Amino acid sequence: MASFQHLKRRAIIPLVGLGLLGYYLIVLVPLSRRTAALDAPLANAWQRLSSAIDQTNVFAIDFLHITNQLAETRQSIALLETAKQKTVARLDLSAAIKAKMNGPFQNLDYQDYRSQKMFEMDKLAKQQQVTLEPGVRAGFPDYSTEIRQPTILWAALSFVDTLLTTAMQCKVTTIHSLDVPLSLTNEAPAIVTTSITEIPLQLDMTGSGSSILKLLQNLPLRGDDMRKAGFAEARLDKPPLFIERFIIRKQSPDKPDEVRVSLRALGYVLRD
Repeated sequence: MASFQHLKRRAIIPLVGLGLLGYYLIVLVPLSRRTAALDAPLANAWQRLSSAIDQTNVFAIDFLHITNQLAETRQSIALLETAKQKTVARLDLSAAIKAKMNGPFQNLDYQDYRSQKMFEMDKLAKQQQVTLEPGVRAGFPDYSTEIRQPTILWAALSFVDTLLTTAMQCKVTTIHSLDVPLSLTNEAPAIVTTSITEIPLQLDMTGSGSSILKLLQNLPLRGDDMRKAGFAEARLDKPPLFIERFIIRKQSPDKPDEVRVSLRALGYVLRD
């Protein structure tokens, strides 16, 4: 009887082993594969995160450091957006000029406005006792068939008005020449959120050192900023012009305070 029980136990052991093997193959192996498949996206994300923060050789990631970096990034984005809004506000042109630029370009209207600005410059020059040489009138931006964005001429003329008016209000003695080398022969981008058009202005003039210094200080300011700085004659709709470069030369030993200046300024137009 004991021998029978012993044989029975010996026969059950292989069956149990086969059952365990079947359970392993049928249940555990597929379960292990499904678990590995579920872990794959997490492992890939972990690897990408480690590479992004340059921590590929560590077993634990400093998530507190990542949280702090994320907060700093969001703060930087907010500061950048604030700076963008201030820049757009600073470069914004007057409502009248923007209305002209947003409408269809009519060369006849532009020529009338251009002639009006020339007349106003001659009148202001007499009031301020400033000599305008013939090269100034010749430099006023004019329409050409090569210009594919003619509406930008309204902004260019506004910048010329700003530059000449500010120069005369700063009491320069002579303005020799004006040049507005527009580079507008290319089409505007077809798809763009905000594009910037740069308009260069070249002015050659003579004046005292103090008048030239006053001009250089006030060109980058808007009209309201100039008035706050004590420039009561400044027009409120004056846009800023940014100085790219200038060359100053002494005129003669007999006039130690008089200098001749070649100035290149830049105006910027934001196009939505």
